[in-house]
Amino acid sequence: MREVLSIVSGILFFGACLPYIVAIIRKKTEPKKATWLIWAIMDTVIFAGMYASGVTNGQIIAAVLSGWIIAALALKYGIPGWSKTDKRCLGGTMLGVVLWVTFNNPLFGIVILCVVGLLGSVPTFQSAHGNPEKEDRFAWTIWWISCVIAVLAIPHWTLADAAQPLAFATIESIMMYLLWIRPRRFRNQKPAAS
Repeated sequence: MREVLSIVSGILFFGACLPYIVAIIRKKTEPKKATWLIWAIMDTVIFAGMYASGVTNGQIIAAVLSGWIIAALALKYGIPGWSKTDKRCLGGTMLGVVLWVTFNNPLFGIVILCVVGLLGSVPTFQSAHGNPEKEDRFAWTIWWISCVIAVLAIPHWTLADAAQPLAFATIESIMMYLLWIRPRRFRNQKPAAS
């Protein structure tokens, strides 16, 4: 059953990429270049570490494919320029890759890059916090559902098996808050009486 859930999670994760691509091309979404480059690099290296550890899952395979597609589109259609935060996050990703290569330990690489992936999400979190309408809620919701399924599909609760699905679920859950819950709370707040 866990293998089936892993496959379903991968299909959903890659499927969410399609409405996101459409939203990018229609200029309804402005992806953050730094975040998508970080995620594409991170996912590729995490995949390599998971493959070396024998713990790949459907979600990480889909994440590598969709990450590079969206990163390429983000370079063309994304928010122009590179902020200091973008540059710092990219630097952190490169440091994570260097640490993985230096220690030559797939498990260490998985964990470090999951942490770097969370940090690399900051530019997108900032963008979604300031302009939630600039993100495609439908795509993010599908990604979040994929993450819930991927967590349910974790075959063994070891660091190698659980780090990536839990890191992805954390990122997607923060996005769900920023795109669905925070805007609703903000709208429902009444101005204080003077």
